[in-house]
Amino acid sequence: MRQPLGRHLLLCPDSSVPDLLYELNARDEISSVNEEWLPFALANGGEPLDPVQIMGRLVWDFISDVETQHIYRLLHRRVRAGGAPVRLCFRCDAPARRRLLDLEISAGPERRLIYRVRTLREQERQPVALLEPYPPRSEHFVTICAWCERVAVPAHGWLEIEAAIAALPALAEARPPQLTHGVCEVCAEALHGALSEEPVRAVLGHL
Repeated sequence: MRQPLGRHLLLCPDSSVPDLLYELNARDEISSVNEEWLPFALANGGEPLDPVQIMGRLVWDFISDVETQHIYRLLHRRVRAGGAPVRLCFRCDAPARRRLLDLEISAGPERRLIYRVRTLREQERQPVALLEPYPPRSEHFVTICAWCERVAVPAHGWLEIEAAIAALPALAEARPPQLTHGVCEVCAEALHGALSEEPVRAVLGHL
């Protein structure tokens, strides 16, 4: 997410993302994180993702986009009902780094859920101010897909961020628009199609 607590539990730092493991209890509260989590939290500015700050909190506190939250709830229900682990590949870009992550959600004892996240691929790029986590923002808004990182541009559809900036120069201004998160049509179709299959597998973004 680009602004605090915007979409997935993950922030996306410019440093490499380690393999992360965290668990949710039956109430979807964060119950444990692996030893890689603290360095990850520090790389993201510390306090928002410090284990002390997140343990015992509902994972939904970290996913403000309603449609993305709905998709995760469907995935949780599927896994807890005895389905196979679900696997999603999605983009989690940083200002100076494109990144493709692999997420697996599997069942644990007592209706727990185990999240495992690993990096599949990374590419460096020129920094993009629009993706900075805490810059001053204008009063305008722009929507970015929570899964493939494409940006909604009027009259152009959903574009990769560099193409979106070329089409809408306001995205590159010193005070870029505020980001809201949604799900583009392509990712929505892929997700809902995957939810009708067993096991659930979806690729939502490419590098």
